[in-house]
Amino acid sequence: MTLPHLTFAAPPLLDFAAVDENDAVRRTADLLAIGSGITNFGGFVDAVIDRQRINPPLLGNGVAIPHARTVLASEIVCVAARCASPIPFGPEAEPVRLIFLLGIPPHRISEYLELMSVLVKRLRDPEVLNGLLTAETPEEFTRLLA
Repeated sequence: MTLPHLTFAAPPLLDFAAVDENDAVRRTADLLAIGSGITNFGGFVDAVIDRQRINPPLLGNGVAIPHARTVLASEIVCVAARCASPIPFGPEAEPVRLIFLLGIPPHRISEYLELMSVLVKRLRDPEVLNGLLTAETPEEFTRLLA
């Protein structure tokens, strides 16, 4: 099964260190800083962090999917990162190692929902999840989601 409309805006960031949830989200978002379809990078990052505060999108099993539905995204964009060690996310300080960060324009919600459905299904597959946690290269990481 392929992920509809999902192309990573940049190669995944593997095994980076972060001090907390906001730092992890910002470092992942940095992958979108240049040429990604985000029209105001600072505003976009603020929108993602604000969304995290209201209702952090945690999938469980060490996966977070921070995102923002905003006019600051001219197209659906996605980047992925893997933390070197678990970072506490949300009010329950759930340990997260895999981050999939998305920007979604308001007029592309139905495509976003379709994409999320398939992505979440893939991320719940134990083989895929283990592969993402042990992938040695960004290409191997990306291939696991194809």
